[in-house]
Amino acid sequence: MSLERKAARGALWTVMSSMGGRMIGVFGTLFMTRFLHPADIGEVSDATIIAMTANWLTIWGFGQYAVVKGRGADATEVTWHATVAYAGLGAISLGFVAVFGGYITPFFNAPLAAAFIPGMALAQYIRRLGAIPERVLTREMKFRASGMASVVGETTYTAVALSLAAAGYGGWSIVIANIVQSTVMVTILIRAAGFASWATPTPLRWARIKDMLKFGLPLGVQNMAHGAARYWDNLAISHFFGPGMTGSYNMAYNLADIPAIQVGEQIALVLMPSMAALPPARRPRALERSSALLSLIIFPLAVGLALIAYPLIALILPSNDWQEVAPLLTILACLSVFRPITWVLSSYLEAESKTGRLMYLEVAKIIVLIGGIAALQPYGARVASSAVGIAFGATAIAGVALVLREGPSPRRLLAGFFQPLAACGVMAAAAWGARDILVAIGLGYPAVLLVAMIVVGACAYVCAALVVCRDTARDLLGLLKKALRRPSAD
Repeated sequence: MSLERKAARGALWTVMSSMGGRMIGVFGTLFMTRFLHPADIGEVSDATIIAMTANWLTIWGFGQYAVVKGRGADATEVTWHATVAYAGLGAISLGFVAVFGGYITPFFNAPLAAAFIPGMALAQYIRRLGAIPERVLTREMKFRASGMASVVGETTYTAVALSLAAAGYGGWSIVIANIVQSTVMVTILIRAAGFASWATPTPLRWARIKDMLKFGLPLGVQNMAHGAARYWDNLAISHFFGPGMTGSYNMAYNLADIPAIQVGEQIALVLMPSMAALPPARRPRALERSSALLSLIIFPLAVGLALIAYPLIALILPSNDWQEVAPLLTILACLSVFRPITWVLSSYLEAESKTGRLMYLEVAKIIVLIGGIAALQPYGARVASSAVGIAFGATAIAGVALVLREGPSPRRLLAGFFQPLAACGVMAAAAWGARDILVAIGLGYPAVLLVAMIVVGACAYVCAALVVCRDTARDLLGLLKKALRRPSAD
C-alpha cells in the first residue's frame, strides 16, 4: 500500500474514531451540567491544568524522537531510551506536584481545587505510560488501536463521571472518571503494541541520550508552551474572574476546540510520520497540499460553530449560569481556524528537524495569550477571551512566514488558506439570512434556528467550495475514495 493511501486511511480512521469518542464525551459533559455548577468544573479544571503542567515539564520530545529516529537497526534502542525517559521523569514531576501542587491553588481563586490535584496527577501518569506504545503504533502507521482507545476511553469516562455526578460526588466524579479512563486507554494501547516493541531493555548510552536531548529539548519547550497556550488561559480566567466563570469558559473552549482537536489534530498525527517518511524534496509540495485539504475541512466547522453558538447553547445547556457559554463560544471558535494551520507547519518542521523554530513560535504564543488576557481583563471575561484568537492568529501567520522561505510556493500555500475562508463567507451569509428570515416570521425557536442554519450553511459551503476551491475539493474526494477502497494485494 502506498504512503499516500496509508496516510489517507490512517487520517480517516483516526478522525472518525476520535470524533465518535469525543462526541460521547461531549454529550456526557453536557449532561453533567444538570448535576454540577460551573464552579465545580472550574475547580477541577484548575487542578487538572496544574497536574498537566507538571507533566509537560518532563516531556522533551521523546515521543517524536521515537517516531522520527526509531527506524531500522536503532529502533529497539531508541524506543527503550524514550520509554525510560518518559516513565522516570514523569514519576519525578507528577509525584512532586501531587504533594506540593495544592499550595498554589489560592492564587487562582480556587483553594478547593487542591484536593483534586493528587488524583489528576495519578491519571496523568497512567496516561503517560501509554505514550510510547502509542508512538510505536504511529511509527508503523497503525492507527486502529489509538482510535479504539479513544472511543472506549471516552465511553468509560462518560459512564463513570455521569454515574458519580448523579450520585452527588461533585468534582470527584470527574477525577475518578479520569483515572479509570486513563487505565482503560493505556491497557488497549499496550495490548496492541505488545511489550517487546517498546519495553525491550537495552544498555543506556550517553551518546543516545545526548542525541535525544539535542532533538527533543526544543520540542520540550515547544510542548510546554503549546500546552500552556491551550490551558493556562483557564488559570488566568480563574485568577481574574473566579472558578465559576472558569467553568463556563472551559465549557466554551472545549466545544470550540472540537473541530481542531477531533479532526485537525488527528490528521496532524498522521501527517508527522508521513512527512518524515517522504524524501526532503517532496515535503514542500506535501505541505501545500495538506494545508489546503485541512483548511477545506476545518474552516467551515470552526466558523459554523461560531454562527450557531446561541441557539446551540440555548438548546443543550440549562437556563442558568451555563448560558454564559454562548457568547464565549462565539468568540473562542476562531481558534479552530488557526490551530490546524500551526499543526501542519509543525509536522513539516519536525520532519525537517527544525524544531527550534517551533519552540520560539509557541513561547511567543503564550506570551501574547496571557499578556492579552491580563491587559483586556478590566473589560470583562468576554473581551479578555478574545486574546485567544489574537495569540493563535499571530502565531499561525508567523509560522506561515517562516516556512515560505523553505521551498513551498507562497501562492499555492496562501491560496489553500484563503479559498476555504472565502467559501466560509458565503456560508455565513446564507446561515445569517436563514436565521433572520425565521425570526421575522415568528419561528425563532432555538431548535428550528439550529437545524435551519446548519442545513442552509452546509449546503452553501459545499456549493461555494466546489467553485472557489475546486481543485482542492476534487483532491479531497479522490483521497476519500482511495481511503475507502479495499486494500489491494500490493
